[in-house]
Amino acid sequence: MIRAYIGFGSNLGNGRELVLSAWSRLAIPEKIVLHKLSSFYITEAVGLVSQSLFTNAVGEVETDLQPLELLHLLLEVEKEHGRQRDVGAAGYQDRTLDLDLLYFGATLYSTPELTLPHPRIADRLFVLVPLAEIAPEFQDPVTGITVKSMVQQLILQIAQGRMPPQSVLQEEIPSSAVVPLNGWGKTSLND
Repeated sequence: MIRAYIGFGSNLGNGRELVLSAWSRLAIPEKIVLHKLSSFYITEAVGLVSQSLFTNAVGEVETDLQPLELLHLLLEVEKEHGRQRDVGAAGYQDRTLDLDLLYFGATLYSTPELTLPHPRIADRLFVLVPLAEIAPEFQDPVTGITVKSMVQQLILQIAQGRMPPQSVLQEEIPSSAVVPLNGWGKTSLND
């Protein structure tokens, strides 16, 4: 079994319900074991213009699926939860549910369909903060840097103006979540 980390996001509909429903749907006997789901984090859109805030979380699972099998399952779960992809649209779009395979153990993988680790993890507080809540010492297999250190580096880059401002507000802890790290909740970097 491989430990994998999945990013959850939603800015259309009831984000908490959609994330919890998708999390539950991923439990497949003898294929996927659910371990931890982070708190919910409310964030502004990053990389797209939207009037809707996002609900984000990160989950930790163990699986015996291969990376592409897990990706296809994530796409199926998105579709089951009302995700409609406009293939002709430019850039990111509002979505009922977005599931991203962030890490698949220490696997390095690159095809047109899937890149592991997810190529934009280091630039997104809405991914790093919930990931740091459940796996602060996990080391990125490319850089060897812990998730906790990645959060600190990104916060510094934002403070220095080298990255655009991002806000992350911890909203609620699901019953399956671990206790959050001190200092990771209620973070605002818009000032």
